[in-house]
Amino acid sequence: MQWIWYNGELVPAEQARLSVLDGAVLHGAALFETLRCYRGFPFRLEQHLQRMRRWLAALRLFASARQQVDLRTPFIEQAVASLIRANDLQSADARLRLTVTAGSEWSQPACFLTATVLSPQQIARWREGAGVLLRPDPRAGTGERPKWSSYAAHLEAQYEAQALGREEVIWFNAQGNITEGATSTVFAWDGRHLVTPPLHEGILAGITRETVIQLCAQEGIPCIEAPLSVGELLSAEAVFLTSSVREIVPVTQLEDRPLKPHPLVQQLQTAYRQLVEKERAHDTSAGL
Repeated sequence: MQWIWYNGELVPAEQARLSVLDGAVLHGAALFETLRCYRGFPFRLEQHLQRMRRWLAALRLFASARQQVDLRTPFIEQAVASLIRANDLQSADARLRLTVTAGSEWSQPACFLTATVLSPQQIARWREGAGVLLRPDPRAGTGERPKWSSYAAHLEAQYEAQALGREEVIWFNAQGNITEGATSTVFAWDGRHLVTPPLHEGILAGITRETVIQLCAQEGIPCIEAPLSVGELLSAEAVFLTSSVREIVPVTQLEDRPLKPHPLVQQLQTAYRQLVEKERAHDTSAGL
């Protein structure tokens, strides 16, 4: 039986109920955060909560949720721990998803957590790499984006990639600049700098993206946030994707161009995993 944490209680997944009058159902009005749990340790949980709290405060649509949903860190930490225990995932890596719905004038907002196991085979595939396609960004606008639950465009892009034997789609905007992956952020090594698109290109302020930027400073790797054209991406020496669940994924095929493993990407993969283990050890020693 799979358990979820729903509005403060553990319930069997098949018994959880969301009103058809909730704004999440009617209009896709929900925010979510996805993160990875390493053998019971939710990596960068606080950063994910800060991002969600920031968007809840900024969006008028979530006025009711701001008043009714408890996103204090200790409360959510306890929720995560109880959910992991209920699903017997203490010794496994898992995908955690926290969702807050807007509710509506007819329905109260909801807050729920899900946890699903990540198989060793999945994890190994991500570390080995992914093939990607380039497509126009179907979303309009610029500026940093919230993590809406209305992910239809992202899922459609993923289905197209999978149908063509690839794992991800990288989007570019009307100016010919890279924005992000359908479910990831993008980095490219041009031989001198590691480049990632700036937030004003209309991308998610990714938690893993920010972690990689910090790791670059630690590792002495020059990293800049700057517009990245399609041509620059196609000529890059190395390209990789980042996401909270998949960590750092090397791009092994960019459109029809194969890319060889690059030591810089491997260096960052190692540094990222070392950071996870360091924070996990600190968390354990703190008795959390």
